This record gives sequence, structure tokens and C-alpha cells, in this order.
Amino acid sequence: MTSPRDIMERSGKAFLSDLCRVGLGTPAGDWFRRYWLAVGVAGELRDIPRAVRVLGEELVLFRDDRRRIGLLGLHCPHRGSSLEYGDIENGGIRCPYHGWLFDVSGQCLEQPAEPEGSIFCRKVKHLSYPVAELGGLIFAYMGPDQESPPPLPQYKALVDPNGQRSLEATRQYDYNWFNFIENGADPAHFSILHRADPNDGTWRSWFFNFKDIPPFDAVETSYGMKVISRKPGPTADTEYVDEKSFALPSILQIGDTEFTHFEKSKEALAAGSHNAHFMFVTPSDDDHFTLFTVNHYTGPDPEFFQKLEPSRRIAPKLQKKEYDQRRYSPFRGSVRSEDIMSQSTQGTIAERKEQLGTSDKGVILLRKIILGAIETMQEGEIPKGVPLREESAKVIDIDSFTGIRAKGVF
Repeated sequence: MTSPRDIMERSGKAFLSDLCRVGLGTPAGDWFRRYWLAVGVAGELRDIPRAVRVLGEELVLFRDDRRRIGLLGLHCPHRGSSLEYGDIENGGIRCPYHGWLFDVSGQCLEQPAEPEGSIFCRKVKHLSYPVAELGGLIFAYMGPDQESPPPLPQYKALVDPNGQRSLEATRQYDYNWFNFIENGADPAHFSILHRADPNDGTWRSWFFNFKDIPPFDAVETSYGMKVISRKPGPTADTEYVDEKSFALPSILQIGDTEFTHFEKSKEALAAGSHNAHFMFVTPSDDDHFTLFTVNHYTGPDPEFFQKLEPSRRIAPKLQKKEYDQRRYSPFRGSVRSEDIMSQSTQGTIAERKEQLGTSDKGVILLRKIILGAIETMQEGEIPKGVPLREESAKVIDIDSFTGIRAKGVF
């Protein structure tokens, strides 16, 4: 009998094991480079450069004295010193070692130690990548078409002028990006890993009940896919719904934060969800990734984010037993700690020996979609999730509905 793992092991020219390798020249690395990736937070970039690692490349992100943003190779092309320690001046970033000055395009402007009248600097063009700001985040395009990159996707959560927008603290993780992304296509784990007291009166513990796990559908969408969990609604023709979405290349969005973290009852879902919790996952290298999180709230509460803040802690409530030698203990009691424990101990998709079941249908669809996008890129076509130039102004609305609606809506 053929297992789901056997079916998914290969799609065209890409293997599952390729997904965890993101360096230049790898299938997943070349695929990622067709998209705009989040690399920084605009409000955090001041007069000091920042070293960043993206897709295995060492880079420096900076804002020059004219407020322009640049993303260059970290090491000066002269003799390799780090531009993280460079000085922001004269329209660029100056290497602290011998003073070579580079603008945001990587063009060398000055070489103080060269003879007067030398034009050598004109011949030096350092590695640089196009960058753009959107919704408080800085995005970079590291693909082949540097002179004319594809349009930066206009995600609704980042461009909608209505409501409130809040950026959470940037987080760094020391395991593979794909482990985190797969988690979003696996709604069953909410009822098990994140299980709570089913009698505490909250929506979360009722809906994601360990002993009554809600069935779900995995549905492909124009931007990627979503998983739709359902339970019977308050009337015969309605149902309670929770959607979690994945958008290519590595974006997750959920819509239940206001119900989950405020511990509301299921009756509160009648008003529907008002907060889109948007997570941009950018692989740093094969073993690390960076998470940029944006919340977009369109509800009536002007103090929503102040009230949400206490729930964003990572530390679990339990105290560690003195004889407990496990690295991630205690992990119970915090959704983030529970996820970190599970995802970081899996090993990469290249290392695992899996036995997938029916409840893994969301994960299986996610893998097919990503492998299909990589194959499309390998064939020289535009992969799914990269906007066409004629659609540059199109607003991308990612589904993350949580609430009550008519039965059978996809």
C-alpha cells in the first residue's frame, strides 16, 4: 500500500528534503528568491546598521542620512570588514576600516586612501538587493530580476487604511522554517498540544476539545491554502468556524486571537473576528528563521492592543522541577512554548521518518502546493503567490474568519 509520505516524496524536480535547504542554488532557495521577503521593521532601523542573515546570505540593513534604506552584503568588498560597524554619512554607509563609502544601490562613492583623481571607486559595485517598506515592515527581493523585480504584494493587513495596526517584537528561532509553517496547516494539534480545561467556559477549550476534536477541510486558494475547522452552530443551518491560512511563500494568518487570548465564550463568536494575526516567516538559513508578526484590528475597541499585550508573553506559568533536565521544560501553559518544543524537536523534513494519517491532510496539501510552486519556478514560469505586473495594485485578502456562519461555506 502506498503511504501519503511516498505520494508526497517527490513532485516533478523537487523532493520534500529540498524544502529545508534555502541557500543559493538549492531548489527551495532559488524559489524563495522569487518573492519579496520580510527582513526588518522600519521603526527599528535608525542610525546604526543591522546585520541580518537571509536565505544563508550575510547582509547589512541600514537607513542612510537621506532616509533611504539599503540592503548590502555584510562584508566590505575591499578587505572584508563588517559593514555592521559602518558609519552612516554622506549619502551612504562607510566601512570603518578604510572608509570606502557605498550608497543604497551598492555603488562605491568614495575611497579616501586612493590617489586624488582616481576613478577606481566607479568600478566597484557591492552586492545589493531592492528593498521596500509596507505596513511598517521592510521587504527585500533577492531574486534574479534585480533591475525590475515583481510587484510587492499588497497584503490587506498591511495596506488597509482602516482600523489599527500593531507590530509585535521580532522573534528568532533556531530550527528550520518549514517546521513552523507546517504547524499552521495542522489544526488537530490545537486540540491536543494546546488543550485546556474543557469546562472553563471559553470558546477555545470548547471548540478545540481534546475529546471532541473538530473536523476540518483543507482547501487550496488563490494565495495558497486554508484549513477550516467546524462544529455545529447555534441553529440547524449554521456552524462555528475557525480558519487558518497559509500564503506563499511562507506566511500564516489566523483570526481567533481576540477570542482565544481574551478567553471569550463561544457566544462571543456571533460578532465575528476583527483581528488578523499575520506572521511572515523568513528563513535565516537552513537551521534558523525570523518571525515578523503584524496584527490588524478593525473592531470597535480603541484599546484592543493594550489589552492583548499581556497575552503575548512566552514564559509558561509552571515552575520547572529541579530534576527536570529537558531543555524546553516546562512548556505547558503557553501556546508559544508548546509550539517551540514540538517544532524544534521534530528534526527537519529531510531527517524524519513519518507515518501520516487522515488528520495530516492539511500538511499533505501544503507540501503539494509548495513543491508545485518550486516546480513551476524550475520550469521558468512565475510561481504561485508572485503577483503579475498588471496586478501590482491588487489588494490580497487572506482568509482567517472565526465566528458563526451558514453551513458548508468554503
